[in-house]
Amino acid sequence: MARDKIRLGIIGANIHYGWGSRAHLPALAHLSDYEVLALCTAHPETAQESAKTFGVPLAFHRHEDLLHHPDIDAVAVVVRVPLHYQLTMDVLRAGKHVFTEWPLGANLREAQEMADLARSQGVHSMVGLQGRFAPAFRRLKELIDEGYVGEVLACHLTQIRPGVLNRTSGRTWQRDRSLGATTLTIPFGHAVDCMCMCVGEFSEVS
Repeated sequence: MARDKIRLGIIGANIHYGWGSRAHLPALAHLSDYEVLALCTAHPETAQESAKTFGVPLAFHRHEDLLHHPDIDAVAVVVRVPLHYQLTMDVLRAGKHVFTEWPLGANLREAQEMADLARSQGVHSMVGLQGRFAPAFRRLKELIDEGYVGEVLACHLTQIRPGVLNRTSGRTWQRDRSLGATTLTIPFGHAVDCMCMCVGEFSEVS
């Protein structure tokens, strides 16, 4: 018999910080097609605290234990970018569907390997590019598709951000470009994705 709901596990759900507790868990509480069955943080204390706060039945501090649970259909990886690759690969090897926050990996090689494994495992994979679902961008795409602005011949995108100079002590690791979480890859990456959704993919890059 088919299940009525998709049962989820969330890796990275510390109640004190991060997108897991600030965005994913509150949003999922309002979606009737999903049930958050388990969550995982790096420490048993925070895992239990988060599970109690959000009413989640299972709490783990080892992601392997979450992945081996037979009732979990899909897993959201909501941790720092340098950890995306190993955790996402483990989810895929366990045969679970996966959602991974953006940026998918620290570099193109990691992203390609994750995509290749998802394809070979025959599971669904998704990247958190939420700008595509923002009402303003969806309306902009509708107008362009309807010909409201005529034929789009070119598009220029400029973004100015304060960078990591004002980061708290817990986020100064983002100054290391090799870790894949910079002003260019995160906010500008989201902006580029929205631009491509609205006007089309790049014809060339120089």
